[in-house]
Amino acid sequence: MKKLQQPARKEKRSTRNGATRDANGRRERGSSIHGLRHPKSDLESAVQRYVDLYDFAPIAYVSFDRAGRIEEANLAATELLGERRDLLIGRPFAFYVADLDLLLRHLLYCRTSDQRVETELPLKPRKGERIPALLISTPITSTTRNGARLYQTAIMDLRERKQHEQQLTEQARLLDLSNDAIIVRDTDDRITYWNKGAQEMYGYTREEALGKLTYELLQTRFSEPLQKIYKKLDRDNRWEGELVHTRRDGARITVFSRWASERNPQGNRAAVLETNNDITERKRTEEQLELVSRLPEENPAPVIRLQEGRILSFANPAAERLLSHWGKTVGDEAPTRFGRMACAALADGNKRDLEIDSGRRSYAVSVCPVRHANYVNLYFDDITERKHAQNELEKSKGLLEKRVRERTRELGAANIELQNEIVRRKGLEGQILEISDREQEKLGRELHDGLCQQLTAIGFFARATALRLKDHRVVQEDDLEKIAQLINSSVMDARNIARDLHKEDIDAAQFVPALRNMVERKIWKTPCRLELKTKIDIEDDTVASQLYRILRDYQCEQTRSSHQHSFIDSPQQERTGV
Repeated sequence: MKKLQQPARKEKRSTRNGATRDANGRRERGSSIHGLRHPKSDLESAVQRYVDLYDFAPIAYVSFDRAGRIEEANLAATELLGERRDLLIGRPFAFYVADLDLLLRHLLYCRTSDQRVETELPLKPRKGERIPALLISTPITSTTRNGARLYQTAIMDLRERKQHEQQLTEQARLLDLSNDAIIVRDTDDRITYWNKGAQEMYGYTREEALGKLTYELLQTRFSEPLQKIYKKLDRDNRWEGELVHTRRDGARITVFSRWASERNPQGNRAAVLETNNDITERKRTEEQLELVSRLPEENPAPVIRLQEGRILSFANPAAERLLSHWGKTVGDEAPTRFGRMACAALADGNKRDLEIDSGRRSYAVSVCPVRHANYVNLYFDDITERKHAQNELEKSKGLLEKRVRERTRELGAANIELQNEIVRRKGLEGQILEISDREQEKLGRELHDGLCQQLTAIGFFARATALRLKDHRVVQEDDLEKIAQLINSSVMDARNIARDLHKEDIDAAQFVPALRNMVERKIWKTPCRLELKTKIDIEDDTVASQLYRILRDYQCEQTRSSHQHSFIDSPQQERTGV
């Protein structure tokens, strides 16, 4: 047997004025407002209507006092916060808020202002995830709370709006990734969306473009009347064609524009999505091609139109002459190459360049596709003379490189020879310094053994003479004469030594006269003479000066040793003497 179903227990809900309602929101029989079972006046009826509107409003409403404690709440608020009304009343509203700082700031603004206060903050219901919400609080005076000041607050659920904003943000991000300029216009043709592609194409930032009339901002020039364009758009919901726009810097560009209409639920046009692609360069190329095709006689280069590997026509007499000797001029394999490149150029719309050489003539060929057509134009440029000049230039370059390498080797050999000469001269300088050091040592020894000994002897002799003069008061004239001779001899030796130490700078031109002057000096104790059996040819002043010093030091040494010596000035004998 089937069990009898028990009737569901109806939940009773209390309104803010104490009346009870069932689960369906109907006020139970016998309930009253402010202790009255039935309204007895128009005022009570109006109050009852206000209570019903407040309690069954689709928007959540709560009223809280200055401390944020909930005094009233409607049914929508209980559903939003997930709490029964008897538990909500008297509880701090902060219990259901995730960010307390925002709530405290909201309460502070409510206390210090008599205007409506709005704050967006996250709610924390008893169950479920956090809810983004907007609090809109308006100050009121409660008649049931002895005129206390309350803040009637509408709680707007922002979950759907946030989700919609996120979807719009994602769509805007995807649109910003496009290289085309994407513009959205409202029914008044004012810009409501402007992507990064439009900013790069026209130079206006998003902030500068939003709200502006499209045609005034870009100074649009249409290919057909605007009314005719909108008729096609309303009929087909789509339109495409060429427009001329003006960039921020004043440059005019040609764009291929596609329009798509968005309609509202009533079927009227609500917005227009416009996508623009810059085709300025392509239009310029097409215009040049058309100009060439219109003036074939003025174009000296051959121009041939090719479709699917077959020649359709030629544009000028130069092309006719080329075709008459096609095989001999461009070779037998050229048509096949042209056909492959024509297919590739038509596929992507880009120009191709190649060079052909038949052995007799050389050509640079440009394969240019024609938009909205399935054929290409071949432009031939005769570069035979240019290739010949280039080959000659390559040969000259090779010859120059060869000469540079040879010259580099010669410079390397000269550098090695120079390094050897530097080493040899450094050796000679070392020998000269060694001789100079040896001569200085000899001079020091002569000063010690010669002049110093004479001066010491003079000192002893003078002291002895002084003692005899003291004791006998008589000095012999021979002793004083001998002292004078010793002093004169010492002076002569000191003068010779000083002359030896004196450095004489002799250049190459003065070398031979300086030698003659040195031989003819009266200071030598040993007679000497100069015999030149060969011609002296010295160009370096430093070599002449150093050689003169060597010969002078050598003569001084021979004079001091009191040996008579004769020397002959010749390059070989000079090195032997040294």
